[in-house]
Amino acid sequence: MPEGWERKKIADVGETIGGGTPSTNIAEYWDGDITWVVPTDVTRNGCLALLDSARKITEKGLRESSARMVPAETILMTSRASVGFFALVDQPICTNQGFINIIPYRHELRMVLLFNLMSRVDEIRSNAKGSTYPEISKGRFREMDVIIPVETLTAEFSGVVNNIVQQVRSLKRMTLQLTHARDLLLPRLMNGEINI
Repeated sequence: MPEGWERKKIADVGETIGGGTPSTNIAEYWDGDITWVVPTDVTRNGCLALLDSARKITEKGLRESSARMVPAETILMTSRASVGFFALVDQPICTNQGFINIIPYRHELRMVLLFNLMSRVDEIRSNAKGSTYPEISKGRFREMDVIIPVETLTAEFSGVVNNIVQQVRSLKRMTLQLTHARDLLLPRLMNGEINI
């Protein structure tokens, strides 16, 4: 390792939080305004920036289940079945139990940790066990090593990558707005309501 760099356990550099699912038999838990992310929201997103989820839960659903809110910029990593897909969100959200959500103890480590983990998907998947579907446990994940660069390099990397992530988010929002506009206009164009 270069001088000044450190080898640590993931448990030493960040908190790892799981998720949960409110009972689907209780209607009061669903269709609220809390973003509740499942692995397919991430695997179908096609982008590191995740802006929304397919389903929402209510405050009661959050309170009466094992789902936990995580802050904006938490690293979301799928940990069950489809292991090793990543996303970043710009708002507080909660996830189901198919995730390990990583909150670095030092915010400047977020991008270093994220891209370190993204480069090690095969290793993460090799640590996933299970007879029905592969799953990496929080305990096993926390014991994985991670190399931490010196602070100056970490800060420089974080600054550059944060700007890129913000650009990706802006482009993703614009793409969604254009898609919505197309979906509104195309039927009107096809049935002759709009002339070209």
